[in-house]
Amino acid sequence: MAFEHRVELFVSENHRLVVAALLVAGIACLAAAGYVFATPTTQTITEETNVQTFETSADPTAVVTRPTALYEQGERLENRSLYFTSASPELTIDVRTAVPDDRDVRVEQRLVLETLGVRDGQPFYRSTRELVDASDTVADGRATASETVNVSAVARELAVVQSEVQNAGQFRLRFRLEVTYRTDSYEGTLDSTVPFVINEQSYYLDGTFDDAATESTPVTREITQQPSPAEYGGLAVLGLLLIGLSAVVLRVEERADPEELRTRIVHDQHAEWISRGQFPTDSEKQYISILTLEDLVDVAIDTNRRVIHDPQIDAYAVIDSTEIYYYALEDVQADEWLDI
Repeated sequence: MAFEHRVELFVSENHRLVVAALLVAGIACLAAAGYVFATPTTQTITEETNVQTFETSADPTAVVTRPTALYEQGERLENRSLYFTSASPELTIDVRTAVPDDRDVRVEQRLVLETLGVRDGQPFYRSTRELVDASDTVADGRATASETVNVSAVARELAVVQSEVQNAGQFRLRFRLEVTYRTDSYEGTLDSTVPFVINEQSYYLDGTFDDAATESTPVTREITQQPSPAEYGGLAVLGLLLIGLSAVVLRVEERADPEELRTRIVHDQHAEWISRGQFPTDSEKQYISILTLEDLVDVAIDTNRRVIHDPQIDAYAVIDSTEIYYYALEDVQADEWLDI
């Protein structure tokens, strides 16, 4: 309650300043609401237009040329994690590129098999064999190419170069797919590299050829945004509330008694020294009037006594053996409520 009493006391003592501040703030909010309502905002946005997507991939397949315990002769193996040289000595790479189908697109597809000699991670030998070199203008959104690799022959060639260097280095194989596209708006390249591992009896591709790109043209434009009702409506409501609150302050000031409020504040601050009760109202004791409740509390502290609050007469007192120190909110004399 002390905080409420302090606020009320501040308003009572500074009501003109508070009313003026509330009126100014309320009028400012109403003016701001009018400005927001009458002033649409503009925003610059960037949109991606003429979006085109380009994708490429390649699928490895192998045909079983002789039957085994695993496969039947003539069976087609697609995208397997492992192939066996004795059953499928040839590997076919089918390259597929997808481009926009609503325009002509120039597509160049190039697939090479690269042999790389390395020592301690550094290359000392490189050779390439071109498998696919296709160039075409497509209008249906698809470009394809295919080539078959004799894995047994590649394994023999790899063994020959490995015998040349013995243990001084190692040789690695990898496929590299490079696709170049060109439209009336864009041009670019898709690129992927996949290691090709050949063991004594098997081989596999350690990865996929997938790659993609999306092209677009950014266009910047300005848009006008109408003000939100929540914005100007909220400001208008706040302005009206502040103006209405100024009227409330005036009524509070009319009814508030500053002296009573100060007494309530002191009462709350020193509640530990104040007890409710009744003090004697006979005329045998000497009554000493104290100007403020705070001063009366100081008397109680100095004499190590408590303050008695008698709510019937709304008076406070510190009772000594022969004196009664008192403070009454109303401007009254002790003899007005003494039993004499």
